[in-house]
Amino acid sequence: MLRLVVTGVLPLVCQRCLEAVPYDLDVDSRLELVPEGADLSQDELEDDTRDFLPVARELDVAELVEDEILLALPVAPRHEKCGLPSAADAGERINPFATLAGLKGKPN
Repeated sequence: MLRLVVTGVLPLVCQRCLEAVPYDLDVDSRLELVPEGADLSQDELEDDTRDFLPVARELDVAELVEDEILLALPVAPRHEKCGLPSAADAGERINPFATLAGLKGKPN
């Protein structure tokens, strides 16, 4: 068995307002090490209380920690109370075809 505990605060980007949102990371995983290519029964594979980690000779711990952190991150981080950016914040909207409208009807 291998126990992996990672805690900390990560600055993520809010998907609504695009501002920083602190995310409290709290990973506590127990992984059961099994030899690579081991035959596990269907019951063992379907057991949600156990996580298996196939291991050859060496284990890349940095990669394992990175994978566990990525699995713990939210898909779309956002603030609890966050509205969409308003049109007033965006400034004046420029029509990319306004210049073409001025050329309409003019001969070459």
